[in-house]
Amino acid sequence: MKAVVFISLCLVLFAQCDNSKPDVDLIQEGTMMNSAVQDTCLCDDLAMDTLGVFSKNDSLFTGVCILNYPNTDLEYVVKGILNGQLHGTVIYYDKTGNILVEEVYEEGQKKRTGDGAPMACDCNELEQRGSPGETKKQSFLDDIPFTGKCLKKYPDTDQIYMEVNYKSGLLEGFTIFYDHAGETMYMEKYEQGDLIKVIYD
Repeated sequence: MKAVVFISLCLVLFAQCDNSKPDVDLIQEGTMMNSAVQDTCLCDDLAMDTLGVFSKNDSLFTGVCILNYPNTDLEYVVKGILNGQLHGTVIYYDKTGNILVEEVYEEGQKKRTGDGAPMACDCNELEQRGSPGETKKQSFLDDIPFTGKCLKKYPDTDQIYMEVNYKSGLLEGFTIFYDHAGETMYMEKYEQGDLIKVIYD
C-alpha cells in the first residue's frame, strides 16, 4: 500500500514539475500562438482623445464598441475600431434593429455612406485597376473594391444609358443597356468579372 501511495506522489510531483514552465515562455519562444479574438465593449468604456483616437486601459483599442439607446439594451451604433481608429463599418440601427445608416472607414477616414442596401453611384466615380493587357479589371470606390450598382446617363439628360452591377470590385450579374426612351436594348451577364452571355431584347 505504501508503495502505491509513494508512486502516486511521485507521479503528481513529476506532472507538476513538467508543467511548471509558464505559458508566457512558450509565447515568447513562438511555440504558442496568441489569440486573435477581438475585444467587444461598450463605447462608454473607451477613452477618446481630441483627435478621435480610442483607447482602453491606456492602450490603443482594437475591436468593436457598442452604444445602446439610453436606458435600454438596444444597439444604436456599432463601431469597428483598429489600433484606436475607426476602421471598417460603423452601423446605426433604429429601435427595431433595422439598419439606418452604414458608414465605411479606413484608418479613421470616412470613405462612403450607404443606407444598408447595396450602394449606387455614377460609374465615373469608380476607379478601374488592373495590369496592362488584362481583360478583367477591378473597380474601386474610395480605394475599396466596389459592391453595388453604378449608372451612366446619356449626355445632358437624366436618362440612364447603362446600369452595371459589381461585387467585390468585379462585374457580377447583369449589365443593362437602355435606349433614349428607357427601353432595354440588351443585357450582358457576368460572373466574377467574366462575360457569360449577351441577351438581346
